[in-house]
Amino acid sequence: MNAEDKLAAALWEADRHLQTLQEALKEWEADPVAGWEALDADRLKVRLVDQLLFRFTKLQDALGERLIPGTLNLLQEPFEPWPMRDRLNRLEKLGFLDVNRWLAWREIRNRLAHEYPDQPEMRFAALLAAIDAARNLAELYERWRQQIRENQRSNPS
Repeated sequence: MNAEDKLAAALWEADRHLQTLQEALKEWEADPVAGWEALDADRLKVRLVDQLLFRFTKLQDALGERLIPGTLNLLQEPFEPWPMRDRLNRLEKLGFLDVNRWLAWREIRNRLAHEYPDQPEMRFAALLAAIDAARNLAELYERWRQQIRENQRSNPS
């Protein structure tokens, strides 16, 4: 698969996760719950939260594993030997992302992996942070997608 095909595949995948994530965010925002107990008592909300968290994770993976290399390749950056932090720093300089926010989203994701059965308020706070991060990640990807389109228009192959 050539570089253009890899970028197209990365965008296709990210677009799918974005669409489902945005639908789930809209549904959550229309009827949020006030606490962990209310969430835990509503099986439909639990499924919605599962979808939100799953798509947040999948969008983050698609961007990190496929779109970052695809974007750097599009911009003809010699990124292959670079560690991830250097790739992120370069994309920040090019206006695609904010490294600190990206790393904060990774930290939020890592926090989701830990269960706190005796601390429902901590679990709910982590969930709300993840929902906010998902919303911000979706916005970042939309801007990123637009920058790629503009770059492709100004630099056709």
